Amino acid sequence: MRIFVGNKWRKGFLDYYRSPEEYRIKVLAWRTLEKLDNVYHVRHKSVRLLLTYLPVVGPGGLFRKAWSRLREDYRNEKYISCGMGKVLESAGDGRFKRGDIVGFIAPLHPILVERIVLPEKLIFKLDEEVIPQIPPNTILFYHGTSDKIEGNAWWKDIRGWSIYSGIPIPPELREKISRGAQETLKNTDWGKATYFPVDELDKIAEKKGEVTKIKLGTKNAVLFGYGNYAKTNNIPYSKPYIYVRSVHEIDPTQIIWESGVERWDSSPMPQPEETYDVYFVASYNHTHVPITVQALRQGADVVMEKPIATDYQQLEELTNALKQSGKRLFIGFQKRYSIFNEYARQDLGVKPGDPIDYHCIVFEIIQPKFFWYNWPNSKSRLFSNGCHLVDHFLYLNDFSEPTSINLALAKDGAINVWIELENGAFFTMTFTEKGSSRVGPRDHIELKTTGRNVRITDAIRYFSEDEHRIIRNKRVFKTEAYKRMYKTISKKIARGEEGDSLHSVIVSAKTMLIIEDKLQQLLGK
Repeated sequence: MRIFVGNKWRKGFLDYYRSPEEYRIKVLAWRTLEKLDNVYHVRHKSVRLLLTYLPVVGPGGLFRKAWSRLREDYRNEKYISCGMGKVLESAGDGRFKRGDIVGFIAPLHPILVERIVLPEKLIFKLDEEVIPQIPPNTILFYHGTSDKIEGNAWWKDIRGWSIYSGIPIPPELREKISRGAQETLKNTDWGKATYFPVDELDKIAEKKGEVTKIKLGTKNAVLFGYGNYAKTNNIPYSKPYIYVRSVHEIDPTQIIWESGVERWDSSPMPQPEETYDVYFVASYNHTHVPITVQALRQGADVVMEKPIATDYQQLEELTNALKQSGKRLFIGFQKRYSIFNEYARQDLGVKPGDPIDYHCIVFEIIQPKFFWYNWPNSKSRLFSNGCHLVDHFLYLNDFSEPTSINLALAKDGAINVWIELENGAFFTMTFTEKGSSRVGPRDHIELKTTGRNVRITDAIRYFSEDEHRIIRNKRVFKTEAYKRMYKTISKKIARGEEGDSLHSVIVSAKTMLIIEDKLQQLLGK
C-alpha cells in the first residue's frame, strides 16, 4: 500500500488490519481537515536535550532512545480527513456492499493513504452531485487544512478517535459528522486537487515475511506493539536468550525494517497460524489480557507489560488461564528488578514478610490531548502509570494483601492514595502532573522501618541511613532496571524456570482495579 509520508508518496507499507466489523475502502478522493499535533510525545531535536539525557540513561540508552525516536517521524504525521472511495471488502453488518461508492471520515490517519479501513459509523452514502470526475488509477488529493481551525468545526469531537479507543459515537454525533463531511466534500474545488497515481495490481497485504531463521538453543518470540518502549527495551535486552522474529503493529507507518525481524503483521491479535515460544505484549492496555490468554493456551511463555488487567472480567479470564498453564507469565514491572531492592532489604534490616512502609511522590508528565493513554479503554493515568509504585510496594512486602485502600482528590487535580496491608505496612502516594518534564516522568520514594530510612530518586539515586550514619549512597543509570528485568526474565524462560506466582498477579491487579474504581467514584464517573 502507498502512504504519503515524509513529503513523498511511498509504497511498500502494509495495509491496515480489517476486523469483521470494518470495511476496507479504496480511496478515490481525499481532503485533509486538520493536522493533529497533540497525538504523541514529540521532543525537539537538540544537542542540549541529548546532553540532558546522557547522565540519566547512559551512552547505550541514549543511542537506542535517539535512534528509536528518529524512526517515528512517519508515525507522528497524523491528520483528520474526509473523502470518498470504493468498498473493496464489506463488513458483517452489510450496509455497504462491495463496489459501492461511499463517503468516509478518517480520524487519526496519515495525510493520505491508498486504502483505508473504517467501521460503519464513519461511512455514509454520497449524493450523486458530490462525486467528481476521477481519472482511472488516480486519487484526487485536496490539502484543505489551515493554521486556524474553528472551535466548533463539525469534526472536533472525533479528532482523536480510534476503533481501539473506546470513545463512543452516538447516533446524533454520527448524523452531525456525516452531514458535515457531505457538505465539505460538496464544497471542495476538486479542480485544484493534486493527482496521485495508484497501482491497480497492488495486492492487499496485512502481513509480510515468514519466520525462517530459527537458532538452536534460543527462544523465538513475537512482539505486540512496536512502540518506543519495545524498540529500546524488549528487543535489545532480551538477547541472546530470546529473539523477536515477528512483530504485530497496527500502524503501518511504524513498521520499518529492523534487523532480526522477519515477519510483520498489522493485526492486533495473534493469528491461528502463529506459534512462538515467547509472546512479548507491549500493546494497548486493554489488549494485554486477550493476547496473553491466547498465548498461555498455546503453551507459550508471556512477558506482559503493565497494567495487568483493565477490568475484573479480564482478571478472571487471566486467572483461569494461569491455573491451567502454570507459572508462565512474567509481568514487566521493572521496579521489581532494580538493584536498589537488594540494597534496601539489607539496609532496612528486614526479614521476608516484615513490613516496609512506602511513601512516594510521583510526577507524571502531561499526556498529549489525543495520546492513547487518554482513551477510555486505557483507564486513568493513575491506573496506567501509578501501578508501578503500588506494585513495587506490594512486591517489597511479599504481596501481603491490602486491608484498606483510600483515595483523596486535591483541588489542583493531585491524587492521594493510601493503602494498609495485612502485615502492617503502610503506603502513601501523591500522584500529580505538576512539575518538570525535563527528563520524563519522575518519582521520589521513601522506604521506612523503625530507625532506618531509604530514599530512591527517579530510579537513579539511592541513599540509606540509620540513626547514626549514612549506610549507602549509590547511583545507576535509569535504564539499568529495564536491562536487569529483561535479562533476568529471558534467562528464566530459556532455562524453563517459573514466572510470577498467581497470588502476586491477583493481588497486584486487584489492588489497582480497586484504586481505579475509587478514583472514578471521586471523579463522578
